[in-house]
Amino acid sequence: MKTISKIVFTIIFFLLASSFIIAQETPELNWKIGGTVQAMASYAQTNSDTAQIGFGLRRVRLKTSFSYGKVSAFIQYGAIADRILDARMTFKFSKVANVRVGRFVVAGVRAGGLTSHTKLDIVERPMSAQMWALNALGSGDYRDYGVAFMGNVGDFGYNLTLANGKGLNKIKIEGTTVGVGTGNILATHLKGGGTLNQSVSISGLVNYKPKAVKGLEVGGYYGMGNAYFHDYSSYNAYVYWEPKPIRIKAEIISVTDKNGTTDVSSLGYYIFGAYGFADNWEALARYENYDPTGTFLLDDAQTLITVGARYALFPEKLTASKITVAYVMHGEEGDAIDNDVFYVMFQTAF
Repeated sequence: MKTISKIVFTIIFFLLASSFIIAQETPELNWKIGGTVQAMASYAQTNSDTAQIGFGLRRVRLKTSFSYGKVSAFIQYGAIADRILDARMTFKFSKVANVRVGRFVVAGVRAGGLTSHTKLDIVERPMSAQMWALNALGSGDYRDYGVAFMGNVGDFGYNLTLANGKGLNKIKIEGTTVGVGTGNILATHLKGGGTLNQSVSISGLVNYKPKAVKGLEVGGYYGMGNAYFHDYSSYNAYVYWEPKPIRIKAEIISVTDKNGTTDVSSLGYYIFGAYGFADNWEALARYENYDPTGTFLLDDAQTLITVGARYALFPEKLTASKITVAYVMHGEEGDAIDNDVFYVMFQTAF
């Protein structure tokens, strides 16, 4: 890990130094404030003869962003979780090379945090993406504390993230030296983490968005966990094609948990399709399957079939304010109990 640390800090130093060498015009300060409110109503068939109805808030978020020349900052607070979700700084050296530090969405699955909550296709993310966040990062918000190197080279984009390895663990290392002139370190205290840590998680993704094919995006990701917090390996592959009014998405996601006596691999996939049949309306459908053991042989896989529609209040900005209705048919292998759910979600984003 010492070698990785030296490489990381060498890259950061080189990028910072190069940014000061190149002459820049006096930058302009920009500041924005925004937020999201998502309110929902649902009706669920929880058993063969019981049901549940209710109202609630899915997300309430406040965010602010600053930019000044090559430096930008973004902070997002989630009222439902009652914590800061994002607190990051991004140093934009060029289109090819950028560095992000703080707490942010790490390199990972496409349907996860890389898709904004304001742009969700239906009401919830696919189950395989939700379980990836829990199994790989230990929290459901797709974020971690770390540093990311990202950029674009032609039609290709990349993101290499080094992070603590568990999304809610923030670490401040404080070394205590005893003995004048000896420099002997007798103890190292971890502020906020509480557990000895001598490693990091590493995740990387590459995507391809050819200008010659409108709306096409193809990509893949691979990640390894931090054995001191949570040891795992994970990969995905996806194809998104959105030549509006048609939208088609497909992704496969796998996570291998290496923390027990034996490795346990989960596997899931989804296929999504949508058709915009009017300025304000879009028909939606998604088929997905998730198996926590990755074998698809045991009676533990789950299948979800979702159909619905979205109505945008402002056609020129489809994801800002919208109403989404969805009916989810949730089937569990070896279980005849109905788990169907009907959702209505209202969203406004500013």
